[in-house]
Amino acid sequence: MARNIYFMLFLLFFLILPLITFAEEKTAAKTQDQDITQFKEIVVTTTPLPNPVTPVTTRYGTQHNVVTEEQLKEQNGFDFQSALREVPGVMFQSKNMMGSQTSHSLYVRGRGASHPSSDFAILYDDVPRFGALFGQVLGDGIALPTIGSIEIFKSPQPSEFGSGYASVNVKPRYMKEAGQEIIIDVSGGSFATFAQSLSAGMKKGPYDIYVSQSWASTNGHVDHSRAQQQSYYVNAGYDLTQNWNVRILANYVGSQTVAPMPETRPTTNNGVSWPMAERFDTGTFLSTLSLNNRYEKASGYLKAYINETDFDLLQELNQGVRYGNESGGLWSRQHMRLYGLRIKEKMTLWKGGEIIAGMDVDLAEMRNTQRTYSGIAVSGVNGGCAERIWEFPQTTILSPYVAISQLFGRPESFHATPSAGYRYLHHNRFESVSSYQAGLVAGYAHTDLNINYARGVNYPSAVVLMNMVLANNPTADAEQYWGKIKPETVDHYEIGLTHTWPKKASLGVTAFYDMGKNRYQAYMFGPIPVSFNDPVGKYQISGLELTGTFMPVKNLECFAGATLMDAKASGSDGIERNHMPYTPGTQFQAGANWSFLEHFRLRLDMQYLQDVYSATSIRTGTFNYGLLTDNNKLEDFVLVNGRLGYLFNYKPLHIGDSEVYVAVNNIFNRHYEYAKGYSMPGITVFAGLTLKFK
Repeated sequence: MARNIYFMLFLLFFLILPLITFAEEKTAAKTQDQDITQFKEIVVTTTPLPNPVTPVTTRYGTQHNVVTEEQLKEQNGFDFQSALREVPGVMFQSKNMMGSQTSHSLYVRGRGASHPSSDFAILYDDVPRFGALFGQVLGDGIALPTIGSIEIFKSPQPSEFGSGYASVNVKPRYMKEAGQEIIIDVSGGSFATFAQSLSAGMKKGPYDIYVSQSWASTNGHVDHSRAQQQSYYVNAGYDLTQNWNVRILANYVGSQTVAPMPETRPTTNNGVSWPMAERFDTGTFLSTLSLNNRYEKASGYLKAYINETDFDLLQELNQGVRYGNESGGLWSRQHMRLYGLRIKEKMTLWKGGEIIAGMDVDLAEMRNTQRTYSGIAVSGVNGGCAERIWEFPQTTILSPYVAISQLFGRPESFHATPSAGYRYLHHNRFESVSSYQAGLVAGYAHTDLNINYARGVNYPSAVVLMNMVLANNPTADAEQYWGKIKPETVDHYEIGLTHTWPKKASLGVTAFYDMGKNRYQAYMFGPIPVSFNDPVGKYQISGLELTGTFMPVKNLECFAGATLMDAKASGSDGIERNHMPYTPGTQFQAGANWSFLEHFRLRLDMQYLQDVYSATSIRTGTFNYGLLTDNNKLEDFVLVNGRLGYLFNYKPLHIGDSEVYVAVNNIFNRHYEYAKGYSMPGITVFAGLTLKFK
């Protein structure tokens, strides 16, 4: 608590400092010269903004998508997961209007439904920031006003990240251009939903600083579905020389999300129907210290980080009595401390060539505590104690990597860029392995063919031996098992073709195929597994992604993306299943941005999901995949959202690039669910105001 108070006071000081500096400089400028104009007229540009649908093709034959700061605001989302709703092949699960629950909640090309341990990692400023113990995304620990952009890597890319089949990396906000600004953003709408943020930034000479405070809350669309989040953020830099810069970032986020009751209550073995956990509290603090360099032929960074998170799961509503459970509700706290170093350098030492080299050092310390509210014993644990504690050993992953590419020809003519990359992952607990990649980009002028192969690696967390590290009552000696557990691997194949008509349109098609093996099992209860990796079973995901952008008239940009996937999985029983959880058969996103009448801007977007099955890929018990039936299938749905904004400026108060807007989500009031039995809200209406002082 003291740490949070000190940090808030520290941030408050830096929030006030730019305001004072801003006022003093404006007063001085006015005194010196009354005729100087400090504000430039707003300009509506016809250049189309990049959109989340169109992928970025790299010289390594890989692709990734980007969501910009501007797009985040245009989407009118209130949490981290909803910010990714327009990215093809990406979907999320939610039970309420904003916030995040435990277990899986984000899915990338059919991955992410595993529990415990996620199939991918969430990064913030290039370092880990997620629920490392059970693998939760913990999106409620990331505040939208702190985001500069989001990079989404939908396939293994060893030159970009280590463990995981995919990755989502949040790039934080900071002042990029000289000057100063203050931004006030306030919005509200249906179900007492409210959000505000106060941000201020200044860049002068070698110094720059950006600070932000934000609050968001909602009462929720059904009973017991409220959520709230507060955030305090500072990002400051100093230019040591023309080529070297040091930067420090600190961010505290506190949030609470309450889960509504399902409309159809699940039945447990004893006939009692009540959720396992009903309230989720997250408190997370992240700090990074970076030494950056930028030369004509080289650029990179050395980054140290620490991320400390407490994640609480609480059973509410009379501690379970409301649902027939008289034993008292459970309280569980996951404490995670992630820290380490990241070093990366990109070098262009000869014409057309590029080398990327780096190393990630990631350490994790984790602890899990569970107790009852009432003091009644949790049966079968420590002889019937009211509290149990799991102490997990420190884990360390050391992963050096290198990648090289060479351009032959010229980008505006015939060209070809072959590439290769390698990463070695040394784990202090589990088996160490290698991952690698090979790619080719070839084409002529604005047409490119990209081909890519990569071996992906997915390590379990220490929770894989949870029942062996129970304090005072372990079921076995964990030391004899750690080194026998292998990470999962996947062989990823991808080929894509893109063509652009500059400032007019673009088209792209990408085919991909994944084959995974060595699925690992977590020992959380029951008998100790004979094997922790499946020696027989495997899964396959094949898919096709289509994307396009088009500017039919001036100031109007349309974009669309479609993903079609087919999944098959088999376990050690040899039975093949033709469905996997949260792997849509068809996913479609589309939207349009239109600037008209000089100051108006209209945005429409839609999402369509078909053949989605709601379930969890449980890693306990057996390696076999459960049968998904029509009872697991979600209703196909189409969502349409819209936002209309009016851009304005007011010179006397130095207001520019400001906006008043109204947004409507689920315009056609469609019924839809992301989890079985949890209906999402119908039509919702919001309005807001953004004031930017320059």
